[in-house]
Amino acid sequence: MKKALLTMIAVFALFATACGGSSDSDSTTSSSSEETETETETETESSSSETTEESSSSASETAEEEEAEDNSGADEEVVEEEEETGPVAADDSLAPVRIGFMNQENDPVGSFPEIRFGIEGAVDYINAELGGIDGHPVELVTCLQNSIPAAQECAQQLATSDLISVINGVNIWTIAFDFYGTLGETPVIGGLPLFAVDYNQPNARYFNGGSVQVYSAAARFVAEDLGANKVAILVNQNPAATAALDSGLAPIFDSYGIEYEAFDVPIPLTDAIPPMSQAAAYDADIIMLLAAGNECVPVIRAASQLGIPADEMFLSATCDDENIYAEVGELMVGSYIHRGGYTTRDPWAPDEVLAEFDSRDGLVEQYAPEAPDASFTGLGWVTMIDIHDLYDEIGYENLSTPGTIIATMDDGQTRGRIGGFGWACIYQDIGLSSLCQGSAMFVEIGDSEGNTLPPAVIGPEGYWNGLDLLG
Repeated sequence: MKKALLTMIAVFALFATACGGSSDSDSTTSSSSEETETETETETESSSSETTEESSSSASETAEEEEAEDNSGADEEVVEEEEETGPVAADDSLAPVRIGFMNQENDPVGSFPEIRFGIEGAVDYINAELGGIDGHPVELVTCLQNSIPAAQECAQQLATSDLISVINGVNIWTIAFDFYGTLGETPVIGGLPLFAVDYNQPNARYFNGGSVQVYSAAARFVAEDLGANKVAILVNQNPAATAALDSGLAPIFDSYGIEYEAFDVPIPLTDAIPPMSQAAAYDADIIMLLAAGNECVPVIRAASQLGIPADEMFLSATCDDENIYAEVGELMVGSYIHRGGYTTRDPWAPDEVLAEFDSRDGLVEQYAPEAPDASFTGLGWVTMIDIHDLYDEIGYENLSTPGTIIATMDDGQTRGRIGGFGWACIYQDIGLSSLCQGSAMFVEIGDSEGNTLPPAVIGPEGYWNGLDLLG
């Protein structure tokens, strides 16, 4: 099973698998991977992870006393080195670093628990092995919403919860009210920016470029690499999908002179044949899917039934899910899909990326065992790891001043771990101050399990930067 360990994955995944809805928003405080209740709002103190200590055996005895002493000293050196590089738990006696998290779940329009699983697992890992943040344990304060009123209530609650910052998960309904104004001075650091209002906020920074970055880059890929002149776009009518079309795809297609038309994918999708038939009748070179994960299977099956070749399909990264591959993976071979970085241990990846994967092997499975192998799981994981690295650099004593966090992110340096594209908040001049990463990668699905074929150019020269296109 592949797991997303590194990288800005699935920024493209605007809409994940929708599940049954609930009318209540949920609020919990967690530094472990506990399941968030969906009927009530609670806030609980998280328990810290256990300290892991490493030990080694003493030096073996030798015949000569002097040699024994030398060997003993060498062994002590090894023990000391292992203690320095081994797992270090956060100090429970120190004040926690309280970080808020708002996410949309149990909503038929879109439900995204995978990103929460990834974040919660990363919090557990950070507290158990990375020493927390500057020694302080991370405490995650979670509020779940599934409607406009519930989203407003979540924002109000988080604004008064004494937080260092808030992660804006996948939230469609923030478009309906002043989300950032409601949070006040609490900065938004990390998450997924879906709308134009998210792109240029003085008190918000995202480690990715969101929908506008991914879809503008995708439009260029379709135009240049795939050579398309006519594109059919299957899009479900939620605000995030239409924003991705209007702000990302359309401007770039217009600049390339590409003819395109959007076809509505109903919510919920009970029969994909009608919209796929419309797309097929349009006689497009490529059919692009901008929809939720629960729409992938019926759309892919409908395409196959209508005789649309897989290599004429460009799939949303929401389709990059082990459950979807299990159902229709054989029908996806040859299709194209977005990747926000090296989300799996691709055998064609650069050596330094493979080494990083090997050194981190099994972490997501260990700390987020309930998480599916899906794009949003990895997005949540890497978002929290990026926050840890940034806040560790800034230092606990400096985190209480939001301006310090924003100023550090705006210093022009490129940060981020091997496997991703790195991030730097350098797009203020084009009115995108909140977006800190513009690159994307597009690959061809090579087998029914979702393994991909190597792109024509491997490495940074093969990435597509969508934000640069908008400048």
